[in-house]
Amino acid sequence: MKDLLKYFKGYIRESLLGPLFKLLEASFELLVPLLMAGIVDQTIPKKDSPHLFWMVFLLIVLAGLGVLVAVVAQYYSSKAAVGFTRQLTQDLYQIILRLPKASRDQLTVSSLVTRLTSDTYQIQTGINQFLRLFLRAPIIVFGSIIMALTISPAITVWFLAMVGMLTLIIYVMSRLMNPLYAKIRQLTDQLVSLTREQLQGMRVIRAFGQTAREVHDFRNKNELYKTWQIRTGFLASLISPLTFLVVNATLLAVIWQGNAAIGQGLLTQGRLVALVNYLLQILVELLKLAMLVNSLNQSYISAGRISQVFAQAEEDVLQELDQETALPNQAIQAQQVSFSYPNAAAPALTDLSFDLQAGQTLGVIGGTGAGKSTLVQLLAHLYTADAGRLSLFHEGRSPRDLREWRSWVSLVPQKAELFQGTIRSNLTLGLDKQPADEQVWQALAIAQAAEFVAQKEGGLDAVVEAFGRNFSGGQRQRLTIARAVLRRAPFLVLDDATSALDYLTEARLLQAMKEELGKTSLILISQRTNSLRSADQILVLDQGRQAALGRHEDLLISSAIYREIHQSQHSSKEGDRHDK
Repeated sequence: MKDLLKYFKGYIRESLLGPLFKLLEASFELLVPLLMAGIVDQTIPKKDSPHLFWMVFLLIVLAGLGVLVAVVAQYYSSKAAVGFTRQLTQDLYQIILRLPKASRDQLTVSSLVTRLTSDTYQIQTGINQFLRLFLRAPIIVFGSIIMALTISPAITVWFLAMVGMLTLIIYVMSRLMNPLYAKIRQLTDQLVSLTREQLQGMRVIRAFGQTAREVHDFRNKNELYKTWQIRTGFLASLISPLTFLVVNATLLAVIWQGNAAIGQGLLTQGRLVALVNYLLQILVELLKLAMLVNSLNQSYISAGRISQVFAQAEEDVLQELDQETALPNQAIQAQQVSFSYPNAAAPALTDLSFDLQAGQTLGVIGGTGAGKSTLVQLLAHLYTADAGRLSLFHEGRSPRDLREWRSWVSLVPQKAELFQGTIRSNLTLGLDKQPADEQVWQALAIAQAAEFVAQKEGGLDAVVEAFGRNFSGGQRQRLTIARAVLRRAPFLVLDDATSALDYLTEARLLQAMKEELGKTSLILISQRTNSLRSADQILVLDQGRQAALGRHEDLLISSAIYREIHQSQHSSKEGDRHDK
């Protein structure tokens, strides 16, 4: 967590001025009991009205100055806390973007969102309170003890005993509550994760009538969160009554001993009033100190969670990759490739071996969980194979580094991802240079999207809402395909990216790609055997293993799995025509 201290560099002045103005405020407050003692002991007995007026005026001036310096202290403290958190949040977000996919999966998206929002805000709150109180509270407490010592050393012993007892209470309660705060942060991650899953899957939940079950799951998780919050809140609520108990007991002792000292002529009534005021000042500051310790404990836990993200190794996209020699016209070489996800019970892919020539099409098919999407992530080098070798080649050489590898692969994921902006901004996402409109329209034409884009008001500058909500599923898929085509990368990967298209549109799309992207190697993942009919090779996956490899006609004869998939789709079509 020492790395987080660097964010104070730009706010050293504010971090110093905030506590110093609070120190000045504390000095004004320490003078008030002495002035009150003078009023009680001298001004009131003498019935000196002018002097009383000036003393009251002086108290009002001290109060006004206290308010003024408190506002200035709050300004500088808040500025330092907000500036610290703003820069921390920016750097944390950049670190998250640069993390390897495996690290993001391990930390989980929901936990990263919580750390980026809730944890950073908790740190901001802790810094703000720390800068305002870490000098004020000790100065008030020790200053009050010193002032009390000048008035009556014998009675000050009770002050010291009270401070020691309250310090012990705060320490013990902090040790008890720290594990509870850590548990609450974990439950917050889980609650965010559950809420995120339910919101993303709302249509599926409603379609299958699972609303009641999801509400039940959320209620159980929320009840668990409430239970731990109540448990923590109960312990935190004990600090105030325990503090008042100790202070009131001390107050009784001070009044009892002070009364005896007044009777013996060792103490005046005004000085006893001053002692009581100092005691109450200590009470207020120790309550604030208890709140500060409570806030700092939570900030410490949040800082540890954020430091855990900063401690993750960033993905070095410029690290040189081993150079490999390609055979003539070779594009992809896979030799006994295997991969397992962290903590997985079984490998996601096992012993995959195939070759693809430049400009050819590789079809990939298989049931749910067969490993199709895992293969896509390996091809895009989002993950690295655990065993075997997977190589890409372009113009006779392999990629020099990870950045070049990914620049060679243009990927269209299963879920069409569009961002808030315009059609143009979505299509040109990630491009170093702004392409001409003719190139953009050509990519749209290949993706069979030119017609509906032209009909949109504004054309290429038509508005795209967040997640592409103002487009249909098929339109979103065609726009993401156009975005991938516009990159003109040597490899184009369609991960079941035509599932929302009708057969005619899909056929036109594949034909246009074949005619316009002749030098591009196409990896087509699909559940439709008709979509893969013209592929140069079809890789059949079954539970992560390579079940077969060949052309459509050959696989109908040699592969029972492929034949079963094809016949099930063909039979359903025949049945549909018969029903009509």
